[in-house]
Amino acid sequence: MKENHKERYPLVSILIPTYNRPHYFELALTSALQQTYPNIEILVGDDSSNEDTANLVQTKYLPSHSNITFIRNQRTLGLLDNSLSLFEKANGDYINYLMDDDLFYPEKIEKMMAYFLIDHNEELSLVTSCRNLINENGIPLPDGQLNPKISKKDTIASGIEMGNQVLINCHNYIGEPTTPLFRKQDLTEPFGTLKGRRYHFSVDMATWIVLLSKGNVAYISEPLSCFRLHRDQQLQSYTKQVDGIEDLTHLVITAKQYGFLQKREEWEQAIIEALNWIQKGFLYYRKDNTEIKNRLLQCQELVHKELTSH
Repeated sequence: MKENHKERYPLVSILIPTYNRPHYFELALTSALQQTYPNIEILVGDDSSNEDTANLVQTKYLPSHSNITFIRNQRTLGLLDNSLSLFEKANGDYINYLMDDDLFYPEKIEKMMAYFLIDHNEELSLVTSCRNLINENGIPLPDGQLNPKISKKDTIASGIEMGNQVLINCHNYIGEPTTPLFRKQDLTEPFGTLKGRRYHFSVDMATWIVLLSKGNVAYISEPLSCFRLHRDQQLQSYTKQVDGIEDLTHLVITAKQYGFLQKREEWEQAIIEALNWIQKGFLYYRKDNTEIKNRLLQCQELVHKELTSH
């Protein structure tokens, strides 16, 4: 690739952490290979307990695709550490994760990078878009609470204002890790970490808050990726839900240090919403489980301490 081509089209790293899902993974990888943006590297971190994915990539894809780097982990890292390892190995100036059960539409990277390439837009820290929901068979699902549209048209907004809405409503408007594209240098904390705390469920929201504190966000109203809902996900497990409440509690309490919730009424709204989620935990998540109850009590105490300190 000629040097002027590299300057015009900075390298984008697509990072695919995968674990024991060769069928879904191949669909995700294919969607990455179909991107219309001309300067992409694809890094695959294989955390699988078997060789199915490794055999697939090594025999079918590596011989014909020089832009794929395949990493077979010597031991199981877990999703977050696998994702962190890929980030560290990425050569691109820009990063887009692709979860192994999700999909990109062909023009995703090209349309998102267009925002960064306009006058070398340094004020922009993140580009996201609407995303479609699909089921385990790839059949479209109706839009719902998981993927509300931020705007009916493409727009650029203040990262602080967008982050405030995320915190006030306790909702991930930015999307799952597959959805946004961001500049690598702007992520100054490890993926999934906020103020030194590793998140266990809302790892993406921790990272979006870091990035939103650095600049503006561009939102593309056209769906550019698919988020797959299927039985193998852990979204409904009690433990994961309580992990999410703990993450949310920390997120709301910590966000002011990143420039969010500076107005008293915004801060109060976010605190109230966090308390609502804690209360939902007491009502729905295994009342007979002492460990879960104690974890929720700790969250409640942290929020009450925050309230009394202000």
